[in-house]
Amino acid sequence: MNRRADHFDWSGGHPALDFVNTLDERPSDEPIDNLATYRDLARFAELAGLIEPQIAGPLQRLHDPASIRIVKRARHLREHLHDLLAATTSRRLVRQADLDALSAAIQAAHAARALVASRSTGLVEYRWRLPWTPVIPLHACALAIESLLVGGKRKRIRKCGAADCDVYYLDTSKAQRRQWCSMKGCGNREKQRRRRSVTRN
Repeated sequence: MNRRADHFDWSGGHPALDFVNTLDERPSDEPIDNLATYRDLARFAELAGLIEPQIAGPLQRLHDPASIRIVKRARHLREHLHDLLAATTSRRLVRQADLDALSAAIQAAHAARALVASRSTGLVEYRWRLPWTPVIPLHACALAIESLLVGGKRKRIRKCGAADCDVYYLDTSKAQRRQWCSMKGCGNREKQRRRRSVTRN
């Protein structure tokens, strides 16, 4: 995956978690939305490995009312996923509205797929593929959400332990005791805070 200089947070360990983390500095009064434009959405889907570069390139040049509506839908989908993750990690009841919104997006993505055939080593192989439309990045994100929520990896979803961080990630550590989205960032910052607190006391 080619992740040239970009503004996305890739600490999630899964495309769906990287998707929800595209709203940076979420707990602050002025969060930074890294899906501000449709181009951002197409670029994210490409870098996350959800769509091929040859598809993402033309998409990133789109700027019309339809593409603006699509990125707004993507941001709404992201917030439904965030609210579901927040409820799950804090052991609260998940809102039916979040489940309904995620279900509708996933069902729409499945309905949009087409069965295609390709020949490899003399054999015909079949696979599902999303046809080229401006909605591809949104559908690809919805399918990534499905793979996260219905797969076994959902048990490893964690929220960063830093008070001022709302990043979600997969804990792939052997002991499953990872506390921070990033040891270099939140981990070091929290350790410094604790040291200062101990020193003051």
